Amino acid sequence: MAQEPKNLDISSLKNVQRPEKKIENVSKTYNLLLDVELEMSAILGETDIPLKNVLDLTKGSVIELSNKTIEPIKLLANGFEVARGEVVIVEDNFGLRITNVSNNKIIE
Repeated sequence: MAQEPKNLDISSLKNVQRPEKKIENVSKTYNLLLDVELEMSAILGETDIPLKNVLDLTKGSVIELSNKTIEPIKLLANGFEVARGEVVIVEDNFGLRITNVSNNKIIE
């Protein structure tokens, strides 16, 4: 039985301002890097299919992914896995609630 994405009520968070992250006693270069933008991706699952089958895909085609619905979703930053989490719905959009953060290693 597939798990439905969980609704996350963020109505109480609308006026919350994100604190400015400045770390004391480190180089100015490090603080400059805190504003660098990264491409973030969430990987729901993966599969291997022959090119012939890719060419046969049409609108409405379904591709079965290797992940089960209860497995954590991978979060990538510039192609490197940095965390895992679970799918949530935030104001009619999909989101990812982080459940496990990598400790400077690639999660296997």
